[in-house]
Amino acid sequence: MAKVFTGKVVIPVDKMAEYFEALKQAEAARAPFRESLEQLNQEFAEFLATKYVAKTVRKHAGIVDLFIHFICGYTDVEKIEDITKGMVNSHFRSWYKRKVMDSATESDLRVALRKFFQFLATEKALFIKKF
Repeated sequence: MAKVFTGKVVIPVDKMAEYFEALKQAEAARAPFRESLEQLNQEFAEFLATKYVAKTVRKHAGIVDLFIHFICGYTDVEKIEDITKGMVNSHFRSWYKRKVMDSATESDLRVALRKFFQFLATEKALFIKKF
């Protein structure tokens, strides 16, 4: 089961080079997953552009982009099917409040992510079991 990374990590100074090398390797290993999510977000934005004004499309796509950053950087998810409802709701919202300074409300986050996952289910036939 996928997990969300929380808390602080203490790295000794003499192990910093090893840590940065491991971080580079982890990012390289997750690059295909990140790219596939970014491609889905781009298709999601194109889909929304047929129904909504540009401002709404940018807002929803921007929130999903930050969600992708959260999933790839703060969890060990390797497949879109491993994303849980708790990651989307509780963990992402908490992370968003701590890390992002903008005017998006809880409702904005909920709507954007709901529309994204509905798009995945209806247009891409990606059914996420835990939703």
